[in-house]
Amino acid sequence: MAGRRGRTSSAQEPERRPGRPAAPEPSAAPGRGAAAGRSAAAGRSAAPARSRRPGGALLPAVLALVLPALGAAVDELSGPGMGFAFAAGAVLGTGLAAALSTRNGWWWVLCASPLVVLGVTAAAELAADGDAYKGKALATGSAKWVVHGFPVMAAAAGAAVLVIVVRVVLDGRKHHG
Repeated sequence: MAGRRGRTSSAQEPERRPGRPAAPEPSAAPGRGAAAGRSAAAGRSAAPARSRRPGGALLPAVLALVLPALGAAVDELSGPGMGFAFAAGAVLGTGLAAALSTRNGWWWVLCASPLVVLGVTAAAELAADGDAYKGKALATGSAKWVVHGFPVMAAAAGAAVLVIVVRVVLDGRKHHG
């Protein structure tokens, strides 16, 4: 690295550019002593309290997992493959999870819904007919699960987005009107 030999890393020494004065230390800035920091902190409003949802933090996760699993069990018992009960359970479970989650939890609901659909599909198919999925048949079966499960994944994610948008709109109305 030409021109950089003998210099310390940026973690040890702040980088100084020619023609610019070094940034003052935060404690050395005028009016930034301990008393000024406390008065600035006192002037800020306190962080908003987290809203508590009924059922606690675990209920959305339970609904997002249990409802698709129940739908898959119903579909496997009534005939081969995933059907309407699984799709309805996945969409309903994801929608309820989004409705009961906090704002921070929305990200997890959106990201997890396709994985839950794929995981429940794989578990149900393997539990129902595990002997059929050996070797190359497992690869073929898993590709089939992804392709056939995609509409359910999209519907579940769409339900979560719809619930989140409705919640954002309703929260906006509550705070502005």
